[in-house]
Amino acid sequence: MKIKIYLEETFTTTLTREEVIIDTNDYPELEGMDEDQISNYIDENIWDMNPTEDGIYSSLGEECSDQSPVDEDISNEETTFYVEEHS
Repeated sequence: MKIKIYLEETFTTTLTREEVIIDTNDYPELEGMDEDQISNYIDENIWDMNPTEDGIYSSLGEECSDQSPVDEDISNEETTFYVEEHS
């Protein structure tokens, strides 16, 4: 009997990019918020917030996404083999 063997690899990649520093005074929507509230607001609205670099990026999310990687981690690696009869 001839069989086919398939290999499937699964893993999680986490990529951390250089930071973008903002001045909360430039973002009136953040006024009066504490650090946790600001973090939640940015998580939900980063693609609608103004970038720090006017004319270069369309949003703060795009600006953050364009920064250079500073750290990469690969975890949860798993290898699975599948066998199937070959006709």
